[in-house]
Amino acid sequence: MDPRHTIVVAGTGRAGAAPDSLVLDLQLEGHGSTVSEALDALTTATAAAGAALPDHDLLTHRLGLHPRHDHQGRQVGHTAYQSLQVRTTDPTRAGELVHRLAEATGSALGVNGLRPEVSDTTELERLARQRAVEEARGRAEQLAELGGRGLGPMLWAREGGGCSPGPYEGADARMTLAEGGPAVDPADQEVLVVVEIGWALRPEA
Repeated sequence: MDPRHTIVVAGTGRAGAAPDSLVLDLQLEGHGSTVSEALDALTTATAAAGAALPDHDLLTHRLGLHPRHDHQGRQVGHTAYQSLQVRTTDPTRAGELVHRLAEATGSALGVNGLRPEVSDTTELERLARQRAVEEARGRAEQLAELGGRGLGPMLWAREGGGCSPGPYEGADARMTLAEGGPAVDPADQEVLVVVEIGWALRPEA
């Protein structure tokens, strides 16, 4: 079709929902004067973490070991470390879970971050895609009208790089200290879809 009788418009659609799960990214460390002692300390901390959360699956990865030095740069021992992930289907319990782990493992525990997630984004993606197309159609109709033309049928459509679920811009995601551990109020998660659509133009509006 003659490009003079077509129009290409982009549209963006967003859809959000409260997270239904949360992943805690943690780290456990074990210290010792020898490699063996450091590994034994890490093993003990890992076992204590598992015992503290018997109703959760703890995923371990990224095992590492490095020398430990004092302020003068002298080697004083070794540190063994391992990353740990805990997933909960109740994001409001994150503070409680961290508190239980801290009580069981003491100074061996480190918190690298908390990641709220929506486990199934299928419906969010459908809604965001619908809104993106509606926005594109509205823009195309306005542009056609401004040019004294009418909007014809859709010729083609292409979906651009959508974004993974993330917090709403400006959403209230806060962590405050409370009895039993930090209380986490995670932000709603948002799915973004971008479409590009080509339309035919009618001769007159």
